[in-house]
Amino acid sequence: MSNLIASGINLSAFGVTRRPLLAQARETKEGEVEIRLATAPGFDARAKLQDTPDALFEGWARCILDAPKPLAVDIALEFAPPKTAEFLWRFTQRDFDFAFFADAPLTDRVGEFGLRFRAWLAASAWRPGKDVYEASPRATVDLMDFKGQYKEGKAHYGKGTWRADDKTKRADKLVAHMLGELGVNPGAGADKVGSDEFDAIVCALTALGVAKNAPLVRGPELATEVAARCERRADMPPGRLKGTVPTYAAVLAAPYWESIALVRGV
Repeated sequence: MSNLIASGINLSAFGVTRRPLLAQARETKEGEVEIRLATAPGFDARAKLQDTPDALFEGWARCILDAPKPLAVDIALEFAPPKTAEFLWRFTQRDFDFAFFADAPLTDRVGEFGLRFRAWLAASAWRPGKDVYEASPRATVDLMDFKGQYKEGKAHYGKGTWRADDKTKRADKLVAHMLGELGVNPGAGADKVGSDEFDAIVCALTALGVAKNAPLVRGPELATEVAARCERRADMPPGRLKGTVPTYAAVLAAPYWESIALVRGV
């Protein structure tokens, strides 16, 4: 049995006021991965603006410090608004966000939480690029050529296949399709999956890919992809833009496994 294990948390769930999920991914043997899903402990505290951050950060630490390293999360680990910018999007988004239609680190609903999480991370012993990475389920979906918007989608397993909860909803059909294509096999209690669970799964698979040294898209390769996508979205001629990417981002763009056993409870 492989000893490789990693974890992921869909911290973007805070953008829609839902508790995030902790996913732990373990390579049980070559080509086979087990993922355990559970509600992330310590992320249930509600904070008021007049509160001190201590109690809130302590709750997060209880979950994160116990999570197997490396950990991947789906929010920005770094963002500093520039004083000047060639394009308006760069005041509130990184090229990485703009390219994949992802949440803006400052202006979208998850932005307030992201600022707090980056403050916690800066004061912690966790090292970005070694212990924690930035994953992007939105980029993964695009790079794997799963077309469409999957947010709020829901699927269930029945009669040997993943099925959309509502066959008239594109998001539901897409979640069902992606789970089938990625080889996800549900265990007891894991036969219902929504977009939150999917995001946590992608984060964990990204982190496990880092641990395995699997082929992930990052660095110059990711910058080239981001530049091309920004140019298309902004209707620019090719070669106009030099794309920039987050230092600690790693994008899962192809399966490195054959099957996934999905279970509930860590």
